[in-house]
Amino acid sequence: MTGPYLHLLGGFDFAGAAVPAISRKARAMVAYLALQSGHSQSREKLATLLWGINSEAQARMSLRQAVSSVRKAMQACGGGRFLTDGDSVALHLDGLDFDVARFEALVASPASEDLELALNVYRGDLLDGFGLKEEPFEDWLRIERERLRALAVAALDRLVAHYAATNDPAACVRVATRLLAMEPLREDVHRALMRAYAAQGRTNLALKQYEHCRTALQRDLKLQPEPETRQLFETLRTRRTIAQARPAMADADDATGFSHQTARPQTRYVKSAGVNIAYQVTGDGPIDLIYVSGWVSNLDLAWDSPRLAHVLRRLGSFSRLIRTDKRGTGLSDRNVGLPTLEERMEDMRAVLDAVGSKRTVLFGSSEGGPMCMLFAATYPERTAALVLNGTYASGRRLRDYPWGRTGQEVEEDLAAIERQWGEPADMSNAAPSLMNDAFEREWFAAYLRNSASPAEAIALWRWGTEIDVRDILPAIHVPTLIAQATGDRWVNAEEGRFLAASIEGARHIEFAGRDHVIWGENSDRLVDEIQAFVTGALPAAPGERLLVSVLSLDMTGSPLGIEPAERHAEALHGELLAAEGREISRTDGKVLAVFQRPTRSIQCAIAIRDRLRRSGVEVRSAVHIGECEQRGHQFSGAAIELSLRLLGHARPGEIIASRTVRDLVVGSGLRFEERGEMAAIGLPGAFPFYSVDGST
Repeated sequence: MTGPYLHLLGGFDFAGAAVPAISRKARAMVAYLALQSGHSQSREKLATLLWGINSEAQARMSLRQAVSSVRKAMQACGGGRFLTDGDSVALHLDGLDFDVARFEALVASPASEDLELALNVYRGDLLDGFGLKEEPFEDWLRIERERLRALAVAALDRLVAHYAATNDPAACVRVATRLLAMEPLREDVHRALMRAYAAQGRTNLALKQYEHCRTALQRDLKLQPEPETRQLFETLRTRRTIAQARPAMADADDATGFSHQTARPQTRYVKSAGVNIAYQVTGDGPIDLIYVSGWVSNLDLAWDSPRLAHVLRRLGSFSRLIRTDKRGTGLSDRNVGLPTLEERMEDMRAVLDAVGSKRTVLFGSSEGGPMCMLFAATYPERTAALVLNGTYASGRRLRDYPWGRTGQEVEEDLAAIERQWGEPADMSNAAPSLMNDAFEREWFAAYLRNSASPAEAIALWRWGTEIDVRDILPAIHVPTLIAQATGDRWVNAEEGRFLAASIEGARHIEFAGRDHVIWGENSDRLVDEIQAFVTGALPAAPGERLLVSVLSLDMTGSPLGIEPAERHAEALHGELLAAEGREISRTDGKVLAVFQRPTRSIQCAIAIRDRLRRSGVEVRSAVHIGECEQRGHQFSGAAIELSLRLLGHARPGEIIASRTVRDLVVGSGLRFEERGEMAAIGLPGAFPFYSVDGST
């Protein structure tokens, strides 16, 4: 603070230059008088309020001492003043920044900006953590706390409604989360948060929010969610099921192995400095990855190429894939003038804010690479890793960078763009391997036409050749992967080597090929390298040992084939989500998952068994609880091994549990029948196990 202030929201904070300390009851008096600023209060009332258990003479003497000490503090800080008039006392807050008054003024405003400011002022309840053993003061404090808290709740309510109506899911998530922290039983706010998560493409979080709502209602009110909340949950779960099934529902693959039909995800918009930026979110992996393409793009038409759609689906298989059309191209606002690299960087940040991505892997290809490099250097705390493919540091040939385009080459490029725009694309430089693919050539021409007009394309191409980010490369200190096709006809292999030598600790890979675009030859090799890098590039969390319940499942004996785990992945995922479990492994028909609560693991095993049995699949299951070591998303330890060994004793349709599990779920209503014993390395004596009857 630059001047004297009195803050009562979130605790008592009174400061200024060399302010003397005042007693606890003097602070209580200041708070009481401040909320009645300018109004006189009788000395008798104040004495009764704060010193009611003392004699009348002692109470009046304590009041005089408190008034004197506060007056000195006011004089020292240079703000506020006491006015005493015989039997009355008043506090005037002249020159003091009083947070309660500021909050009440802001919260009365209809403007959302003022409501946001009001909530910034509301750091917590009135005199949070402060109390006196004086019943009159405690009664007054309780009433005032509730009044101000109600104002904060009302402000949050209005902001939730405002951000829902203006389609700002990131802001809606922020305020709804804060509102639920204050009022966790508000079903309407749970629904608003579920919708906001879904709007960000975070369907799993939306479904998990439903579970939080259901748990809170059951625990505190012994109620189930309202029909509207349950219907929203079912709608979102169905939407996720359809979205995840789309690749399998597409037309049969052609000889190239790529499907010719892929449903398009929803396109959303976010404002960035007054410009509408289009984005799409697909996939639901644990890593956020934003793909920034080169030159021009069109989010919708990208899905019409079987080859590009295949790459996007693969990226979304291990990440939450975020894509955007840069300003001036595709579905974003056009005719907005040539951008700066910084403007495009801020556009990307606006998209990441809109989808709630706090730390993101940046994947920049071709002309999208320099902007990602700038972002990584500018916002390292927001950048989990950097992936660069077929990109460059300078678009022009320079004395110390002899690989860029010469002035003459640029003019030849521009003339060719203008001459060929709209015709089947000449892919001799972008993707020589696809030159004889008539479908890809026709699609690429349509993709370009719908990404920019000829004049826009020419202007943006020229703009791209002016980019030079060489000086910022030493400022990049995030895990970086640089991938380069050795025969790339647009970007020389030496340019990738230059980036690798200039970015600290960068990993550099080269692979044979001539295609510049990411959906050309060796596209699967490129995605393999990206997946391996980003899943290992995030900073390793320190080893953490924790108690978890481990559920192992085996479906290999199914009469439907050897891959029921893959065929029923959606059912498995849905039941794990509902039980707050986390899948940690899937191999050879076996699935491993961990839970924080053993009851949930058994309930999940029962739900999976019953659900898959209707499809003719008999599942064997085993549950054990023990200590594991967690590193990031990886789990290891004896508990996992014991669960797998128990699985070997389970018959089709049976759930086996260890004695540890049985002992910990007493009162759950589950019944256990002793099934046998086994030897366990590292454990004394025999290791008994039980069959679980979940019929109740």
